[in-house]
Formats: sequence, structure tokens, C-alpha cells
Amino acid sequence: MSIALAEIRSAQAPTLRYRVSDPFVADVIAAVAAEFGLSEREMMVHSRDHRLWKPRMAAMYYFRLLTSCSLPELGRVFGGRSHTTVLRAFRRCREMIDADESWAGRMDRLLVKLVEKIVAPRL
Repeated sequence: MSIALAEIRSAQAPTLRYRVSDPFVADVIAAVAAEFGLSEREMMVHSRDHRLWKPRMAAMYYFRLLTSCSLPELGRVFGGRSHTTVLRAFRRCREMIDADESWAGRMDRLLVKLVEKIVAPRL
């Protein structure tokens, strides 16, 4: 587990740079990173590398769907991005789901994994 994810999961950590209201944020990062073959640290790096922005956008999309975090909170998780960046990623991912069948299939498979791992245990 990356240092950043450990900080997210540990609400009691004295060196926590930010607080996240939903403990499942770290689980979403881990699941999306695994789906795209990345490390959790790579998901949170401030980079425009093509192999990183799509998975990061997918993670932001699922955060918005599955967690109770605010947009500013989620922006802080991804290296201090603004709430509008998170909102734009959500909208762009939705557009890609509507336009690209292969992306839609991948996102559907990932959603099933996330629901099984994150949402189902809450019930």
C-alpha cells in the first residue's frame, strides 16, 4: 500500500495532509489501479501521461458515484486538483462510456468489482 493510501485509511495519523470523509476512497483507488495495471501511487501522481489520465478519470468517476466525498475532497486526494477538475473528469468519463463500447464494457466490469468490494459490505 502506498504512503498516500495509508494516510487516507488512517484517520488518526498525526501527519495526515488531508482528511477524507469516506473510508472507501482508498479501496476505489486500489481497485481502479489494479484494473489498469498501475500502482496506487501512479494513480495520484500529478501527470498528464496518457496511460495515467484515463484510469485517474475513471477513479474520479467512481468516487462521485460510490462515495460520500465532496468534489473538493476528491480533488485533494489527487494531488490538490480543483473540484472542477473532478467534475470535468466525471462528465468526460460519462461521455466516453456513451461513445466507446470497449470503454463502457471496461467501466461496467470495474463497477461490478467495486460494488462487490465496497458497496455490498456496507449493506
